[in-house]
Amino acid sequence: MILLGILIFSSPGGALITLALWIGIGLFIAGIVVIYRGIALRAVNPNWGWTVFGGVLDLFLGYILMANPLVTAEILPFVFGFWAAFYGIYLIIDAFSEAGNRGIKIISGILILIFANVIMFNPLLAGMTLAIWVGIMLFVAGIYNVIFSFSLK
Repeated sequence: MILLGILIFSSPGGALITLALWIGIGLFIAGIVVIYRGIALRAVNPNWGWTVFGGVLDLFLGYILMANPLVTAEILPFVFGFWAAFYGIYLIIDAFSEAGNRGIKIISGILILIFANVIMFNPLLAGMTLAIWVGIMLFVAGIYNVIFSFSLK
């Protein structure tokens, strides 16, 4: 996600169709990884079903973005905003269901929810700066995932 965020920052003037395709590929791969992580950690994570559900949602949205990039470009702000809102809520809920990394999960979840609201509820602003907002959101989500991965032993 961090690399995808950097890629978006490096060429914000790119077409929304290309953005939809690259984000779709990223979400699809992230969905596979999250599903695998949820299933692999089911013995130690009592809420592994939510992790798998989040991965399935990422996988589904990634597929939609890759399969219909022309149609998706029109509804891209809402799709990304919805995904970000779900991911932010998931992080906040997960912060209270597991020990460790509670603060970073809450902060990351709140920041991602703020970006989700900007993307979904300000379509004119989001349309003009969608690449930047999505890049920021993915960068924050990627940093959280890196921090979380170092906490796993």
